Amino acid sequence: MKSVTIAEFKRHLPALLGEVAKGDTIILQKGRSRENVAILAPVDALPAKPRKLGILAGRGKPVFKDWELTEEEFLGSR
Repeated sequence: MKSVTIAEFKRHLPALLGEVAKGDTIILQKGRSRENVAILAPVDALPAKPRKLGILAGRGKPVFKDWELTEEEFLGSR
């Protein structure tokens, strides 16, 4: 993992993006205090988070590919 300031990042952007493409992670730091402000990492390195349904949370059920409903079952469900 490499740390660079924002100014260094601006100067060496193509090279740093090349490093990230190879799998390296870069921490961007701000100013003289070198406060960490961002992480630049390959997309594959990030954990996948399950998507939330938002306002529909708790209102739906999963749909299965092999699930079928006959016309009689559909019409009788009223």
